[in-house]
Amino acid sequence: MNGDILRLERINRMDKAMLNYRLLVISLLTTCFLSTAQAGIITFNSSSPANNETTRTAWLNAVGVTAPQYLVDFESGFSDGQNISGVGGLFPAGLVISDVPDGNAIIESGSIGGSNPVGNFALEQDESPVLRLDFSSFLVDYVAFQDIDHTNVSILITFEGGGTASTSLETTATGGDSAEFFGVFRNDMPRILYIDMDAAGDRQWAIDNIEYGVLPVPVPAAVWLFGSGLLGLVGAARRRL
Repeated sequence: MNGDILRLERINRMDKAMLNYRLLVISLLTTCFLSTAQAGIITFNSSSPANNETTRTAWLNAVGVTAPQYLVDFESGFSDGQNISGVGGLFPAGLVISDVPDGNAIIESGSIGGSNPVGNFALEQDESPVLRLDFSSFLVDYVAFQDIDHTNVSILITFEGGGTASTSLETTATGGDSAEFFGVFRNDMPRILYIDMDAAGDRQWAIDNIEYGVLPVPVPAAVWLFGSGLLGLVGAARRRL
């Protein structure tokens, strides 16, 4: 009889210990996944077409991926002169591209103010003035594109929750293969909702090779250590029973 009572008391003590460890793990998970810092975005902008690959590689390294999740290069499924402004269902993960307010974002296969597309097609825009990349259906961590034949483009990045950040594009050449790489990584800011490009007064210009995506959510190493310790305690408790 006394042995049964002692056995029950030992089981109760172990149950309490297990509960305390579970509470510790939950607290750690909450701390790891809810703590955020606001250190600002990181941007990359090639100074010339010759530096595009080097700048893109630096962007990928900062993001921590070997290749973007999605690529839009306009090379298939589009026709010369097609207006894609505000049209849904054209791009991966719900991306919508709009020209505001005129609604003219045109697929172009020829000269763009004297410059060439990357490949056969690019997306041409005029001084309407704003070209918007709308990621509201799939908020992203990183975005890049190549900008073609422009002299004055400012960028407003809007994040989840309504915060914003401003930057601008390096001025390109105005003829030939003028495309230059631009990339942004949200870093410690919330995910990206919109990217608005204002080219007022710049007449015809274009973007091409849009790359974007989200990062996988890592499980912090500390969580793995606590989880492993918890499993060890469970195993030890079972062996003692």
